[in-house]
Amino acid sequence: MVKIFESGFLYEVEIMKSKLSSEGIESYIKNEYVNNVAVMPVNQNYILMVDESNADRAREILDRVEE
Repeated sequence: MVKIFESGFLYEVEIMKSKLSSEGIESYIKNEYVNNVAVMPVNQNYILMVDESNADRAREILDRVEE
């Protein structure tokens, strides 16, 4: 798994995950639940991960979204 996108806002990462999913690319959000188990809020970014074999295609898709 490789990092493909990172944000301090979960909703931004979920949008990108949805875009990849619509193109048939599976992804995983690292740190998605970190604030659910922490006693104090944690300032940690959410990271969208994809399989290394899909990384180039995923970057192309996300580049189109960010334009």
